[in-house]
Amino acid sequence: MVDEAGMAVARQWAMLKRVPRSPLKITTKELEGRLLDEGFQVSRRTIERDLHLLAAEFPLVLDDRSKPYGWSWAKDAHFEFMPRLTTPQAVALQLARTHLRNLLPQAMHKELAPIFDSASRTLSGSGWKDWHKRTAVVPMGIPHIPPKLSTDVLMVVQSALAHRRCIQVQYRAKGSRQGKETKIHPLGLLSRGPVVYLVCTLFDYGDVRQLALHRMDAPVEMDVRSKEPAGFDFQEYVSTEARRYGSGGKIKLVVRFDATAAEHLREMPISIDQLIHDMADGRVEVSATVEDDELLRWWLLGFGRWVEVVGPVRLRAELADELRAASSTYQRSEDSY
Repeated sequence: MVDEAGMAVARQWAMLKRVPRSPLKITTKELEGRLLDEGFQVSRRTIERDLHLLAAEFPLVLDDRSKPYGWSWAKDAHFEFMPRLTTPQAVALQLARTHLRNLLPQAMHKELAPIFDSASRTLSGSGWKDWHKRTAVVPMGIPHIPPKLSTDVLMVVQSALAHRRCIQVQYRAKGSRQGKETKIHPLGLLSRGPVVYLVCTLFDYGDVRQLALHRMDAPVEMDVRSKEPAGFDFQEYVSTEARRYGSGGKIKLVVRFDATAAEHLREMPISIDQLIHDMADGRVEVSATVEDDELLRWWLLGFGRWVEVVGPVRLRAELADELRAASSTYQRSEDSY
């Protein structure tokens, strides 16, 4: 059985790990909830006493300028008492810091700053110290500047997910400037490019939705247990439904490419049943079972005149109409100059 002194050390260590670096802060009430999640049943008065004792040994600061008061690690605090990172761990963190910068909201960067700094110190005298400068991730499409995401929104959403609780927000639909009060049952978070989405259900409906976090305002974590649709599995959802944009199901795609335009498909097939046949006119015919969604259309239209859709006939006609409309738009613009 762990003695009382041992429990106190474990509790205080857990507290130190939960205190964020300034300018973020955490209240004793919030710490009480975090400790309860980890199995520590302790009074708020004991937490306050522990924090003042720890502040005598560690660079902890109390922001008591306005209520609610909160605790933080000092901005220049070093974490030498943390277990030293291994070289592979430090390299992985440096890569994440460099290549995930546009995918992580600013609030996450602040939370991870102490660990990133530790990684830099670990590699400072190593040949791996500039590995993150010798690697790059180039987006396939046009890069976008991430939308501004409220720290309050992110923290409330993350807390509600962790505690399986509902949240209430003012949500602005795409294209709208006016928010609408919405009760949300959170299911998971996913990033699509620079945008972070909350996978969820709304009110008492069972259909799964995706709401952009940057369109949320005035978030409140409710004291109401969130509900999950029967049989719902977040990872399965991400690998199937979340990847689709208005999917109409599977289709057998048959397209003819300029040989050069299709060369990458020999190395990176678009399906496990993909077949490529060389044609007498120098083109290649590609057949594959794919998802009939908007991503497919954007991909095909991106090849312009270097691709011809043979089947399905419905898709061929749709893209032909799209290209004729585009040609007409350019023609009208030229006539006006």
